[in-house]
Amino acid sequence: MADNTQLFEDILLELSYRSDEGYPDFSKPEHITILSEILTEWGMTDVKYELIKNLLKEDEKEDEKYFGIGPNTYVKKTDLTPDNKPKPNAQRFTKDDSGNYKAVEDKEGGDKTPKKDPQKLSGPEDFSHAVDIKKDKEKQKTKSEPTTKSQPNILTKEKNKSLGEVNKEFYQQENSITDEDYEKNKPESNSDTPVKLPENIFGSPSKVPKKYTKLMERLVNARLVNSTTPPITSMISGSGAGKIQAQAGEVMSMVFSTLDDEQFEQVVSIIESHNEKLEQKKTDGSSYKPPRYKKGQEPILDAGWVNSSKAVRAGIRQRYDAEFGEGNWEVENGAWDLRDDVEAMGLSNYSQNKGFSTDMYLRVKNKETGESKLDEVSLKKDLDIFLSQPSVSAVGVWALDDDENEELKKIKERRAELKANQEDKRGEGKKEDDKLKQREKELEELGMDRVPPEASPKVFNEKMRNNNIEFYNNVSSEQVNLLNNIDDTEDGISKLSKELNQDKKYCTAFVKVLKGLTHPINRDELREKMIAVGFKKNKTTSKYLDKFATMVMRTGKFLGDKESEKALEEHLKIGKDFNKAFVENMVVEPYKSGMMNTVREKFPLKSLLEGEEKMSLGGVNADPKILERIFGTTDYDKIEENLKIDGPDDKGDYQLVFEVEASGEKIPLSTVAPRQRGLGYEPAVNLEMNLHPQMKEKLYCANVAEGRDFPEKEEYSKKYTC
Repeated sequence: MADNTQLFEDILLELSYRSDEGYPDFSKPEHITILSEILTEWGMTDVKYELIKNLLKEDEKEDEKYFGIGPNTYVKKTDLTPDNKPKPNAQRFTKDDSGNYKAVEDKEGGDKTPKKDPQKLSGPEDFSHAVDIKKDKEKQKTKSEPTTKSQPNILTKEKNKSLGEVNKEFYQQENSITDEDYEKNKPESNSDTPVKLPENIFGSPSKVPKKYTKLMERLVNARLVNSTTPPITSMISGSGAGKIQAQAGEVMSMVFSTLDDEQFEQVVSIIESHNEKLEQKKTDGSSYKPPRYKKGQEPILDAGWVNSSKAVRAGIRQRYDAEFGEGNWEVENGAWDLRDDVEAMGLSNYSQNKGFSTDMYLRVKNKETGESKLDEVSLKKDLDIFLSQPSVSAVGVWALDDDENEELKKIKERRAELKANQEDKRGEGKKEDDKLKQREKELEELGMDRVPPEASPKVFNEKMRNNNIEFYNNVSSEQVNLLNNIDDTEDGISKLSKELNQDKKYCTAFVKVLKGLTHPINRDELREKMIAVGFKKNKTTSKYLDKFATMVMRTGKFLGDKESEKALEEHLKIGKDFNKAFVENMVVEPYKSGMMNTVREKFPLKSLLEGEEKMSLGGVNADPKILERIFGTTDYDKIEENLKIDGPDDKGDYQLVFEVEASGEKIPLSTVAPRQRGLGYEPAVNLEMNLHPQMKEKLYCANVAEGRDFPEKEEYSKKYTC
């Protein structure tokens, strides 16, 4: 099956390379133009429209979501009974001349006048900040006199976490990808003896949507080909693209958390027994630790992910015992982070009320009060996690002054409102959104032009691009001759693979190209040579030619060529110099304040402290009780006042730290450093935030101090001291 996820990633990386910004932004018309050019160059004109549509993540047609029940009166199809009658409390909608659906006042069918939410902007007349599009890129301070009362920030408006009734009919729906359809495009299996899960293995009725029984069965039996293959979309509809094991781990953790002990042990036994048959064994018949799997039989739900999901379940149950009293609770239902699933569990308006970074939802009943409560959980496999990877290109926004930032904030709020109301795709709403989008672009470019050149991602990308071109131009005939005579035996390929940190398949094709190189090197001819030896056409575009240049430098150094070694050092120095300049610039104003805002947006500390969601790092929990033990408070504002950037350390990295006022103690939350995805050749640079080793220890110790038990406790006790 074609790996569409990888294809999309390749397209986005190529667009990043060609754009001035160095990253894709489909709010910018010129990026759509570049995207169209790439698809044409790659011979994909016949599917150009569909691919652009997918990359832009356009919503499904609105009309398909609604069902007419009378003259200009509609309900959502999810609010219909099996005989297509509206449920008693189904929200009614009307449809305006622009094709937009508007909720009406009375759910019982009385007043059919579209209602206006006083906390929502309803149209251009409510947007008090009138945006004036100007082409001049000089510093602009657009001020407006408000003509109406200022609107609340819709991005921070209070959310409704109350739960309605469970849609039991939805929970009984089968997987929409039937067995017959699945067999037509079935991913590669990991065994000749596939597992068949009993129909009611998750209970009757199941506490998770019935479709997950079939999904779990497919996940158990499918072979892991690479991080995104097979895509989970081949097994269940409605989900998005992503790394298959992480997505499978989320589903498995959600399912495990709804099961009683007997059900849980039965499911785990089936998965682990199946996996044991796939293992490579030592000569004495014992298992490796962690288990290794036979080539071609690698499971998606391997031991690492199964153990993580087991730990998540154990940690959540410990948290519930601490919150409600031991055993004084019951998990009524679970849902993965899909809109229809979550709303069927009882949460209204998913897009408005969902958590910051929630991966799974549980409906938990307090046995004492009978009250059902929503539990939103952000999932991490263990303590070794990336917290966030915001793009360093945000530095352009950091460079804006207060007035410009306020303007940008209002633009984003209004655009979010338009999108939430589904008004940004047609009529006056689309015209307004286009105008706002253009002004947003101008502000971002204005900020990027202010960034010092040595710390600018835009300038960095230009330098990398130009250096690769210069290298090709300066390669001598002697260097080409050296490359022509490279060892192409199996042993030679194996050694080169280790040196370049590339797989043998890539190195085999790479060596074939080197064998046929001629002097001088011409990029167009090089591309033809790459295609001739088996490189896919879309793997020979500008970005990949730059990667090839870096690999040639490394190979020349490997073969003892001093000029190649010197060229490689100079090339890598561009990245090192940028990283150093970026972090030095990052800790001075206005960039420091801007960076802190980005951290606040990407790091879910506020939602964790306030209990909106909890984080499960395997069996270790991050919830209000745990965080209060670490910080001494759950007041985010107090913590925010004392968040600082500290560093550099001996590795040149900076840390996000919380400084305790009374003692001056610094509690490091995360490391903060720019990282290039492919050293020397990838244009995309992210601001990498990892959980700091000291924070890992504090989380572990706080869980122990709270009396929480979890499967990794013994393992962590050897690493951390409380």
